Amino acid sequence: MAFQTTWYYSELPEKVVKLIEKDLTEDSTLPDTHWIGGFVWNYINRANRENFVYDLSHLDNNSVKVKTYTEGDHQKWHVDSQPLEDDDEEVRKISFTIQLSDVDDYEGGNVQFMDEAGVMYNMPRRRGVVALFDSMTQHRVEKVTKGKRKALVGWAVGKRWN
Repeated sequence: MAFQTTWYYSELPEKVVKLIEKDLTEDSTLPDTHWIGGFVWNYINRANRENFVYDLSHLDNNSVKVKTYTEGDHQKWHVDSQPLEDDDEEVRKISFTIQLSDVDDYEGGNVQFMDEAGVMYNMPRRRGVVALFDSMTQHRVEKVTKGKRKALVGWAVGKRWN
């Protein structure tokens, strides 16, 4: 049986985090040819091979961006998959978030997941953690109570489910 979530410790050095932040903002789009897309795609393929085994084709319409949470920011429980329209040829299948902040940069702001039984669990907070999860998985970001949390987020898509 596959897990809803999986993560890897990429050990991103501070210099690489600064490069990511220089290249991307919340309003950025990322072409498939950008080096960050290749970095992310490597982890998507690994997680897909080891866990999900989904039919994937590419990153979702240049969706990769840096998401910043400051004091008071949060996200409520949600899923990243979207209801299918009759003309949808592709759907979000795997979501990802990469921790860019150091564990001491902020308080609160945990990324939480909920499994099918209603059990909640947190994503590790260490910088460089690459979390990949089924886009139908319930998840949220708890309120940041101090500091700033930064993450790289996006989705991998594939042909619609049969």
